[in-house]
Amino acid sequence: MTSVFPIAYFGNIDYFRKMMSCEDVSIETKEHFIKQTVRSRCTILSANGPLVLSIPVERKNGSKTVIDEVLLSKETDWKKTHWKAIESAYSSAPYFEYYSPEVRELIYQEETSLVKFTAAITQRICEWLDLDVKLDYTREYANPSEINDFRTDEFITSSSIKPYTQVFSPTNQFEANLSILDLVFCEGPLARRWIISS
Repeated sequence: MTSVFPIAYFGNIDYFRKMMSCEDVSIETKEHFIKQTVRSRCTILSANGPLVLSIPVERKNGSKTVIDEVLLSKETDWKKTHWKAIESAYSSAPYFEYYSPEVRELIYQEETSLVKFTAAITQRICEWLDLDVKLDYTREYANPSEINDFRTDEFITSSSIKPYTQVFSPTNQFEANLSILDLVFCEGPLARRWIISS
């Protein structure tokens, strides 16, 4: 049975773990856009604790806009804000220098479609971690009764994620539900161990 996931902006560990637990994965492109979800936001760990980075978007039909018609907003310089926040949070992380050029490239890509923008990010993460998953994209809205439906999942977990050393963990307790960026910058190629179930 096909498992259908929402798009994700630097999805978190739980998002990728669930994706890798499925054999046949599709990304939903025909649902209505839902605000304040993994579709357009991620959480990083700053010196002051978790920080949410949210992509401002343009929806020509308001709440009825199909997600593959949602565009990245050009009204604010959010890309610069996001990159500066990531750089500030992770510049001292062990693998920041290795991955940061590609992360910056992904944030500053010219793509205007939210779906295509996040698709490039998710694909690159799968390549970094050598995740054996072929991502298909839906051509029509998937019937919930015919699929493994992860579209309403909030991808929140804490108890099952093994702690790792985070940049600010000496002063704060382990934060489990952060963007995959946190794990990648801190653990590098070993991040795969947190994604693949043993």
